[in-house]
Amino acid sequence: APPPSPEWVDSSNDERAPPGQGPGMSSPPTISRLRLLSDQPVEGCELTPDIFLANGVPAHTCRLEYKWYRSITKMACSWCGKTPVIMQRLTDDSYFCSVACFTNAWQGHPNQHRTGLTSSGVRTETAKQAEGWVGRDFTETTEQKWVEVSDVSTYIPSLDDVGHMLKLAVTPLSADGSQKGIAKTLKTNYVIAPPPPPPPRRMLLVRNNVVVSLGKPGTNRTNANRLGFTLLTYNVLSEIYATADAYPYCAAWALPWNYRRRNIMRELINYRADIMCLQEVQADHFENFLEPELAKYNYAGVHKCKTREFMGQYGKMDGCAILYRRDKFQVVPGGQHDVEFNAIARQRHSNDRNVLNRLLKDNVAQVLLLEMIAPHPATRRQLLVANTHINASPEFADVKLWQTQHLVLEIERMLTQHSGSTSTIPVVAAGDFNSLPGSDPHTLLANGLVQPENGDPSGVLATLPLRHSLPLRSAMATVGAHANASAESHELQRMEPPYTNYTTSFVGTLDYIFYTVDRLSVGGLLQMVDDRQVQEHTALPSPLFSSDHTPLLSEFHFKR
Repeated sequence: APPPSPEWVDSSNDERAPPGQGPGMSSPPTISRLRLLSDQPVEGCELTPDIFLANGVPAHTCRLEYKWYRSITKMACSWCGKTPVIMQRLTDDSYFCSVACFTNAWQGHPNQHRTGLTSSGVRTETAKQAEGWVGRDFTETTEQKWVEVSDVSTYIPSLDDVGHMLKLAVTPLSADGSQKGIAKTLKTNYVIAPPPPPPPRRMLLVRNNVVVSLGKPGTNRTNANRLGFTLLTYNVLSEIYATADAYPYCAAWALPWNYRRRNIMRELINYRADIMCLQEVQADHFENFLEPELAKYNYAGVHKCKTREFMGQYGKMDGCAILYRRDKFQVVPGGQHDVEFNAIARQRHSNDRNVLNRLLKDNVAQVLLLEMIAPHPATRRQLLVANTHINASPEFADVKLWQTQHLVLEIERMLTQHSGSTSTIPVVAAGDFNSLPGSDPHTLLANGLVQPENGDPSGVLATLPLRHSLPLRSAMATVGAHANASAESHELQRMEPPYTNYTTSFVGTLDYIFYTVDRLSVGGLLQMVDDRQVQEHTALPSPLFSSDHTPLLSEFHFKR
């Protein structure tokens, strides 16, 4: 049976609990606002309310009582029992998750008319049998009742909650807990079950730069006997950018971080890459979620925030993160270097205000020198990994090239500092370069030199060499591991994947994994995502894929 009526009512009709206040007793604070980031709960995705108290009093400094309730009635498909529902039959308040279920149930609709049922009538068992509903779960039209399910601030909907609404009541208490103030309540939409994950992407087996076969599902190495590693790059879409205005085609419940983080974590764990290069990682998400969760799977990592002082709160700034398997790699002493392009710009262009203002875009990069550890062969195998997120603005093509050139210069400086040359230690440079195949930054990395397509109208490139000595190749372009590539194509821009970023306003390749071809070879590549899965929900992000970018993964083998 439902519990006794709680000491609150809906926010629109709040009541004060019996005063009983004595002299010298502190009064409870007043809750001015109570909200959830999304009113559409999803099974397994935690709900944490935002609570705003009167006069700006911080909620964490006050005593608050939490009560979560589940509705007795259930809103699920009246034919198959699934959620979410998309259709309602008004004559009897039945719900359906698809046109197919509505059509299947329609055969009982004429019987409904013969029995004289209306939306105001009571559906008897005889009527249900006449309509062909025997054995089907059906929700009676009754006054909403609730059962308590939790008394803590955060609630994670379970399978039992699917199809039910949730209700939260927050009651402020006095400092000694003896007095109750005005409670605020909110109701959610009914809880839905998340869609099943897409089929796992499989590894393409590469031998001598040719794709020879397809790996088994769930296999992340193509040749465990070869000394090597796997590396993933993934722009995970920061919460601060995942807005309904930016992605109006994405289901509103699939945009909040509490939903997307589960999909992203599932992907990262399934890929089991030895090294992960992530972009658009918020500081709070790295510290409170990604780092501790991935530590359970034996990963350690480092994070670097963008240099955006104007954004205020530290935790809400995004940046880059490198994570590595600590049973396979360790950071070489002095081998961690953060690249702040703003700092380089100030150092080199402080005497030219126009150039400096054009270059101050807050982007960053990471350079990490790793060393393989036991039980792997103890030949002091070292690897330099660079991770970056280059400026995204199309009108700043010169800034993209400037940042890319300085990233290479920092890589070369690190190599020389630790080994005395730029050719001893293998290099992998990955990330979101926000540059199309054949663009100036891509050409510089892939060919070793570039002549800027549009010259240098702003003067930001005048002091740059616009060349480098690293024998870099793109892992995906090396073998053209996608449908658009052909064995006859020798143009790198045609050999890259058709896209790594897919929205309604832009489809193209922006993410890359570059490697030094003299020291490393490609042993496998993660196949591209199925276009049909992307287009099923219009574009990315979607309920299936929680970023507007697709991850890339390559297996590398040491050559010598």
